Amino acid sequence: MKQFSKTFFLIAAIAAVSISLSSFNSEVKKPTATSYTITLVSIEKIGANDTWTWTLTNTNPGNGSNGTLQNVSHWSLPLCPAAEAALVSAQYSYDGINWVSVSIEMERDPSIRVCTREDVLKFNAGTTGSSPTYYRATFNRVFTVDPFAYSYIKTGGGLQGCNVYTYAGVGCYEVTGGTRND
Repeated sequence: MKQFSKTFFLIAAIAAVSISLSSFNSEVKKPTATSYTITLVSIEKIGANDTWTWTLTNTNPGNGSNGTLQNVSHWSLPLCPAAEAALVSAQYSYDGINWVSVSIEMERDPSIRVCTREDVLKFNAGTTGSSPTYYRATFNRVFTVDPFAYSYIKTGGGLQGCNVYTYAGVGCYEVTGGTRND
């Protein structure tokens, strides 16, 4: 049973990373072949901590008309209480090499109040064109991958409704023994 559980979580995580992203809005809109993609790049053990790294990419940059997507202004992540308590740092990078620290205060983001009134970890860095932006969060505990975690993407004024995206994110369950075997 234990092996089945590990295998199930591994398959779910791989499927989520492969699918990478789905979107739903508070308004009914026709689905398009293009959207922003959020990809879990890695989970690295650095000392006693786990560092999770994602990329967010605009697959069809433009001004928001004729199927194009505006640049992302910022990315906001809600975290469950256990992950929130274990968060030790958060950073973003435009090249995956040079990192800028962000506040790890979990607060409400007034710019996404249409989507939620819950506290979020806000990465106040967005996308430029089709270049990926890197985001990472470091935790002092080991958590499972949630293939259906959700986040909020804020763009310029062109997108209406609630821009909620699922991605392979930090789960609410700690890994027993503090080591990842998947």
